[in-house]
Amino acid sequence: MKKEVSPQKKRVVYLLCGIIIAITVFICAVVLVSALMNPSPSESEPQTTEETSEVGTATFDEIYYAYKENELVADDLYQYNRYRVTAKINGMTNDGLFNMTGGAMLTMETKVDNTIVFFYAEFEKEQEENLKSVKVGDTITFEGKCLDAGNWKECELIME
Repeated sequence: MKKEVSPQKKRVVYLLCGIIIAITVFICAVVLVSALMNPSPSESEPQTTEETSEVGTATFDEIYYAYKENELVADDLYQYNRYRVTAKINGMTNDGLFNMTGGAMLTMETKVDNTIVFFYAEFEKEQEENLKSVKVGDTITFEGKCLDAGNWKECELIME
């Protein structure tokens, strides 16, 4: 003889299954976005025998115009290379969903001709003490790795 399950118990089981599926999808999305935001060097950056920390001579304006003109060409010229940039801090945060390794994300602004350009500069956890000496509204100089004109990573504050 087969025992019947009440409709209320069925709803609870369906609800629990739905919650488990939603949590699984959320975790997968977080892992995927985290991987896209912080790709491993072996997957995305050119392989070199030694890490180069040489700073390029291009200005932010040159990089900005190159990306505006043709992103593919600009990637070949500037992506994953380090440059020195001077800009004003528009915002600063060390929290958020994807800040799992610490550090801070600064929203920067600079003027290119008559256009105000906003971009992001990601500073590693080791830079937190240096960043405590600056505030929103300050103009700073940093060295960072260009991902594109709007995104910079592995930034280091230049103390002058």
